[in-house]
Amino acid sequence: MKIPLKLDYACRVLIQLIPTHGTDEVARIEDLADREAVSPTYLVQVLNDLRNAGLVVSRRGKLGGFALARAPRSITLEDILLAVEGPFLEPPSAKPGESGARTADLWRRLASRLREFARQTTLEDVARGDGPAMYYI
Repeated sequence: MKIPLKLDYACRVLIQLIPTHGTDEVARIEDLADREAVSPTYLVQVLNDLRNAGLVVSRRGKLGGFALARAPRSITLEDILLAVEGPFLEPPSAKPGESGARTADLWRRLASRLREFARQTTLEDVARGDGPAMYYI
C-alpha cells in the first residue's frame, strides 16, 4: 500500500505547528516549507485542506500564518486522513466468483483494523513517535 504524499506532508506540517499551539504565534508558510523541504505552493494546498477540515486556523496579512485549531492530543490520524484524502479504505463489495466473498471480507477486516488504529493515534502520538500497539496481519 502506498501512503499518499499529501498525507505525509499534512502530518509533517501539523507536527511543525505543535510548538505554537496555545500561543498567539502562527507559523509562516515559507518557514514550514523550508523546515520540511516541501514546495510552498503545494503546502498551501495541504494547509487549505486542513483548514477546511477545522484542524488548523489561518491568519492573513504580513504577520499571517497557520496554527493548530485544536490540541494535538485531540487531532487523530483519522481526522488528518479524512481532511486530505476523504473517505479512505473503502473495501470493494463482494465480486462474483469462487473467492469473491472471502477476499471482500479480508479487505473489510483490514480496513476496520487500520481505521481503528487511525482513530486511536493522535497527532501528539505521531509527534512523539509512538501510538497504540499496531496489529500484525
